[in-house]
Amino acid sequence: MSSDYTGYIISAKRLPRPGSATPAGKGSKVRCTYQPWFADGRENGGLEFVDPGSNLSSEPTGKGAYYLVECSDGYRDVVWIKKRRDAVTPEQLARRAYKLIPIAPPTVLTAPPRGQNGLVGLPQWFFLADGQWAPKSKRLHMGTVWAAATATPERMTISTGDGETLTCDGPGAAYDTTRPAEQQSSTCSHTYQHPASAYRATVSVTWSGTWRGSGGTGGTLPPITKSVTFPIRVIEAQALVTKG
Repeated sequence: MSSDYTGYIISAKRLPRPGSATPAGKGSKVRCTYQPWFADGRENGGLEFVDPGSNLSSEPTGKGAYYLVECSDGYRDVVWIKKRRDAVTPEQLARRAYKLIPIAPPTVLTAPPRGQNGLVGLPQWFFLADGQWAPKSKRLHMGTVWAAATATPERMTISTGDGETLTCDGPGAAYDTTRPAEQQSSTCSHTYQHPASAYRATVSVTWSGTWRGSGGTGGTLPPITKSVTFPIRVIEAQALVTKG
């Protein structure tokens, strides 16, 4: 059963799930698009559904929504499509995509370089290898539903191993061995005051999560923190004594 409404044909029959092609024979290349349809300020289109078994009009039962269906062969209709049990929301798809983003523990460089001795009273620099401080994204589709999740590095936290903690808003400045030390500075460095054979430094990078999806949806996702721990040996600087 169908009735005219603002130029569209409102059909009570059930059509293919959004994202599938309209059947048009074996090997048909007819493709259809399914867009959520709105009217009268109502999310489900503000339409009434005519129950073929009665003379009464009522809203469709069960979870679903109206869609404007447009096909490459000229077919056009506004239909109620019942939500299937395996249907997915943009947020659910975004959370799946977020888990697929490859975020590894940080690759941390230091100056003096890791494996070499640091000196009491001189700053130990911490910084990330090139290319690590950049957003990463993953996008997934399921039918007409899509979502894109993005992880963005927000801060680097350093537990220096001697009871201190540094928080850096970026990846730290890389030490340039071609320039004099007095011409360089870093806001992500720590000065050890006592020697130790192996301070245990832990560097953590926290990523914030956001997502956007079909239907103008979007929001935030739980932060992700990845860490790495390594030793730092600090020794006393030895004074050089010469005979006059």
